[in-house]
Amino acid sequence: MYGLRFGANEELVPDPDDLRTFLERTKKADGSGAHGSDLAHYRDLLRDFETFEKQRLHDVAHHNVREKMLYGVLGHSFFLSKVLLSSVSQYKYHLHTLSSLDFRKPTAFIRSAEEEISKLNPNKKPDAVKLARLQGMIDERTKTLEALQKQWSALIAELSDIALYVRNNIARVEQICEASIVVLVELQVGQKKEHELIEDIKTHFKEHLRDYLHQGSITKEHLETAKKEVATLSQEMSTLFKDDIFALTGLFEAIHDHAKKTVLEIDALMEKIAGRKGVSVEEYREVFTQIEQTLVSLVSDFRFEMKAPRVHTTTAYADILVEKRKEALDYLFELLERERRSEKNRRTDEDRRQFDDPDYDGPERRGHKERRVGKRTRHS
Repeated sequence: MYGLRFGANEELVPDPDDLRTFLERTKKADGSGAHGSDLAHYRDLLRDFETFEKQRLHDVAHHNVREKMLYGVLGHSFFLSKVLLSSVSQYKYHLHTLSSLDFRKPTAFIRSAEEEISKLNPNKKPDAVKLARLQGMIDERTKTLEALQKQWSALIAELSDIALYVRNNIARVEQICEASIVVLVELQVGQKKEHELIEDIKTHFKEHLRDYLHQGSITKEHLETAKKEVATLSQEMSTLFKDDIFALTGLFEAIHDHAKKTVLEIDALMEKIAGRKGVSVEEYREVFTQIEQTLVSLVSDFRFEMKAPRVHTTTAYADILVEKRKEALDYLFELLERERRSEKNRRTDEDRRQFDDPDYDGPERRGHKERRVGKRTRHS
């Protein structure tokens, strides 16, 4: 994910300070905000995610279940990435440069000068002097147009490459989410882990009662209370496990749909200029401006909410439930990570899907229905 962008034009890559200055600069068109203001939400979320990851790596456990679920999904799906933010920022930078290229002035001057030359008589000395001066200015403007055209072509190629780079990585985000949804649905149907968690709770109480028995202080009332506690905790553990899977699945689906929308929009826009000859400057600007809107929407028009189910039991043993729930979440993300790695390993042969080619239709490419709701082909 987010590997090197091999099609990048190193001569066009902006200096970090120049890029930061551009993003902080107010837009001249309407003065409504800075160029980078529409990236603030994604930047803030990325910063919070990085803080969470640092705490997790250093075993700082003060983050809550909601954060564990939210950032776990966002991290697993690779929706959050500094590289993605940088790519969108550079796209905005290059589009601004492209939009500022002015072909009209030199073109208009050349046209006007040529008209004036046509009225001059080169056999007359005053006209000959004026003609030579105008021709020199035409030659100067022609060189300017050639330089502008060269810059324009380079920017068109760079913008196209960034758009496809983002598109391909977001398509991978979509695939990861889709595979994760399948894993979570199958896990919920299987119920194996749910039963293990409930058995752990029962084992805890059995050991607790055994300690009382060794002390000779166990009573019938102790046994009845323990049975009620076990029944209450087991039921809530079962409910929490299902609800947590449902919540995680819902978030993966939200990211999946958001990513899919982006991929489809970029594909449709790139199709407008792909392989066409004689595309005008204004057509290119319109298409690339629309792609910018799609990229900005990708990193700004989302509100991924994670409403983590609450623990409702008031039993004195609620801490057992909390620990088992954290254990369950760790298990879920470890399972998803194993599945993602095994999916990658299965794409190492010569017939693997060529990710950079959206038209590849080799043996590993499956339909949407087959992956999500049809016959399962995922290895266990």
